[in-house]
Formats: sequence, C-alpha cells, structure tokens
Amino acid sequence: MNRASTVRAPGPPPASVAGLLERGVAPLDGARRRLFGLLRRSELAIAVVARPDRRIATLAAANALGAFTMAVFAPSALLVLGPVLLGVLHVAADVRYLVLRRGLPSWWRGVVWTACAALVGLRGAQELFGSAAALLRAEHAVLAAWLGAAVVAGALASRAWRRAALAAAAAVALSAAALAAPRGFRLVLAHAHNLVALALWLALFRRRARAVVWPLGLVLAGTALLASGAMTSLTLRAGWLDAFGLHLFLASDWLAPGLPTRSAVALTACYAFLQSVHYAVWLLLIPQEDHPGQRTTTFRMSARSLRRDFGDAGLAAVAVLAGLVLLGALRGALGARNLVLSLASFHGYLELALLAYFYVRGDVGRRAAEARQERSGRARGVERGGPEIAAQPAAP
Repeated sequence: MNRASTVRAPGPPPASVAGLLERGVAPLDGARRRLFGLLRRSELAIAVVARPDRRIATLAAANALGAFTMAVFAPSALLVLGPVLLGVLHVAADVRYLVLRRGLPSWWRGVVWTACAALVGLRGAQELFGSAAALLRAEHAVLAAWLGAAVVAGALASRAWRRAALAAAAAVALSAAALAAPRGFRLVLAHAHNLVALALWLALFRRRARAVVWPLGLVLAGTALLASGAMTSLTLRAGWLDAFGLHLFLASDWLAPGLPTRSAVALTACYAFLQSVHYAVWLLLIPQEDHPGQRTTTFRMSARSLRRDFGDAGLAAVAVLAGLVLLGALRGALGARNLVLSLASFHGYLELALLAYFYVRGDVGRRAAEARQERSGRARGVERGGPEIAAQPAAP
C-alpha cells in the first residue's frame, strides 16, 4: 500500500472565537440593514438615528416608557425576567466600561479584582450558610477598605487633595452606616444603586446633559408616580401580580419590609422600574456614549470590540455564565433570579468605589467640559474664517 494513501487529508481549521462571533451576529447585521432601509423612508427617523444626542435620548425615553408600563401592569415579571435575561450581561458591561476601558493603574486594577473576588466569595458563603451577621459585616468591611483605597488611588493620580478629603469624608460616613446597620444598609443600597448608574452615565460619559433632559424627566416622573402610590390601585386591580413563581406581595416583603401593603407595593414597583432603567443605562446608553463618531456600530463591529476588551477567555466566561443562568431559569426562574442578584451584588460596591475614584481623579464632568471646548472652538472658527473654514474636518 502506498504510504501517501494512508495519510489523512487535513480537516477544516478549528473554529476561532472571532469566527464564531462574526458568524453568530451576521443575521443580526442583516436585520439591521433591513431595518435601516425602512427607516430611510422617514425623514423623522433619519433625523433621530443620524444624531447621537437624539438617538440616545430617544432610546432612554423609549426604555423609560416601556419600563414604566411593565412596572405598573407586570411588576413581578419585570423583577424576574430582568435579572435572568440581563443580569450577567449588565455586570459585564459594568466591568467593561468602569475597569477595562478606563486606563486604571495596574496596582489599582489588582485591588478592584481582589475586592470583587472577595465580595463574590462572601456572598457565596452566605448562600451556602445563610446571611450570618459576621459574613454581612465582613462584606461591608471590604466595602469600607475598597472605598478608602479608591480615594488613595484617585489622589495619587490627581494630587487633588481637596477632592480627596471630601471623598474620604463621604466614604467614612458611608462605611460607618454600613457597619452600624448592615441589613438596613444592604436594603437601602439595593434601591439606591439603580440611581448610581444614572449618576455615572451623566458624570463620566454624557457630553451634553441638556440633550437628555426630557428622558431624565420621564424617569423622574415615573419614579414619583410609582413611589407615591398613584399607580398602586391600577396595579392591584389590573396587573399581573404573580409571575414565574414570584408574587408581588412576596417581593414587597423583601424590598419594603415593615411598610403597609400599599406603600410596600408602590416601593417595589418603583424598584422594578428603576432596575430596568439601570440595565438600559449599562447595555444601551453608555455603549452608545462610549463609541466615538456619529454613526451607529454594526453587530460585527460590536463583537470585535467586545473581544478586544474581554479577550477570548473573558468573553467565553460571560457567555457561559449567561447560558448557565438561562438553563437554571428553565428549572426555576425565581431561584435563578435570586442567585444572580446575590452573587452579582458586588457590582453595586464596584460602582460606588469607582465613582469615588473617578471623582478624586478628576474624571467627573470631563467629557462635558471637552464637548464645551469643541463647540467653543467651532464657534471661534466661524467668527474668524466663516462657515466654510469651520466646516472643514479636523486633522486626524
């Protein structure tokens, strides 16, 4: 027998992560092209999509209206489906836009990873052994140390000692409250951290706050209507109160313990609304803000960007975790939801620590200041050389 005939022909090369990603999102890009083809028939749609400020404001407003409707008529479904479908992805976005893309010093990034791992470990222990007071205090002790390190890291980067002193005072007050009343602090943080995402969006990523005043007004109006109880009668009369094993009254026992029934239901519906807004900030608004230029990105471009930020291993880990949550939800959606919220709770502390760090470092309001300088420069160009000169593109 001829030896050459026994040699096997080479098989196809193993699929790479990049290839799998690009093939996976190709149908989405096809749907995107068809959608944009339809939108081109409308001058109003073109005016909205073509301008980033208008596009982002419209996305924020649409989310606020949709989330408000769900919070009134299907609050239990919103409380379960949000964490199950978006919990892992929005935590990944937290890490991506607060850590991976922000140019942190290597030692400070190491502190961030260590604190995250410690908090996940402590929450895992609480899931296994119960929320013992010692474990809860240890969790808040990690927060206190993390906030202190954030102030030090920001001060070393900026030498802004006045900002550091203000941030240190706030960190001490917050840490003292957490250690003095750990269960009460955890409950307050569960509600308040939904607003921290809005603060981070406006402080670190938004270039023109005026452009998003009206969607922010919708968020504030929705919050006021729900928290005041103005919509509670409609929810109790016409809402879907029991969804995926979670009844609204049970959720209100968790989120508003000790309050009268109507007040507890109102606060729970408000939480469901703001949690949905929180997810939209990390998964829709901040990614749009962090993309340079006027145009929207294709799904293929977004996939490549994700791979650059996370690497193959990180991206695979996010996909596996999200898949495990979905598989767990098939067996019990409520259990999967509770586990996700517990183990992912470290991201609330992450947002607080990084907000303190970026405040002391001087990042807060920087993009807005840069945008004002750009607009001022264009205006001066018009005054000096007329609109023809000002309209010329900037040098690369």
